[in-house]
Amino acid sequence: MKPPHHIRIGTPGAPKVAFGHGWDRSHRDFIPVAEALAPLVDAYLFDLPGFGKSERPDDAWGTVEYADYMARHMVDQLGFDLCTWVGHSLGGRIGLRLGRRSGGLIERLVIVAGAGIPRQTSKWEQLKRKRSSAKFQRLKANAKDEAELIELERKFGSVDYVHSRETGMRDIFTATVTEDQSADLARIMMPTTLIYGAEDRDTPPEIGRKIASLVPNASYVEVPFCDHISILDRGRHQIALAIKEGLPKGAPTAADLAEAKP
Repeated sequence: MKPPHHIRIGTPGAPKVAFGHGWDRSHRDFIPVAEALAPLVDAYLFDLPGFGKSERPDDAWGTVEYADYMARHMVDQLGFDLCTWVGHSLGGRIGLRLGRRSGGLIERLVIVAGAGIPRQTSKWEQLKRKRSSAKFQRLKANAKDEAELIELERKFGSVDYVHSRETGMRDIFTATVTEDQSADLARIMMPTTLIYGAEDRDTPPEIGRKIASLVPNASYVEVPFCDHISILDRGRHQIALAIKEGLPKGAPTAADLAEAKP
């Protein structure tokens, strides 16, 4: 498998920041943030395996496999020592795994609309969801052809679930979205900033607040009027601020590094 595609923005020699995007997205989501911080950071914007220009894994990876792969790549191929990981949605799930197993690689996490734990639902909502799932499975088993099956998926499934069939990522989608990282969150020791949109219906603020309560050194930020995707645009200044505030004190800027050149 080829190394994941990435672009690099910023100042070589400055603190490294790695960006991981959300499901069915690409490195392009974080270009505005990286460009805003270019004088202060050396930013690597990745297409996670299976997305953008990066090859799909051969197996049905979960976030553990994604985290292990990205950690090996950053250390072995890119020569990373310490870095900040910034992850949106799927990239946030992977970031929590990296924080748990980083071995000194990750010094700070910025998680944007990341999940990784179950949503809190009422007994009525749980019953309703269980009945809907049972109905879907029953109709799916009796589908006459693929066209009818696809129509059922559109009726019962999320947009990402439906599209994962078209992209050949259904097995990975199922593996990643069904994980529960609750038991591991208390072992994430590095400073962690959790940023969530107040209008996010895919990963609602309650998820962020719950993760913040379980990660020992976490802070929670809620951005008004933003949903799961607009948090990347309207909330980009908050993301940039969280990265900037977490940079080591006295870290070299582009001007410092330019002056140091012979």
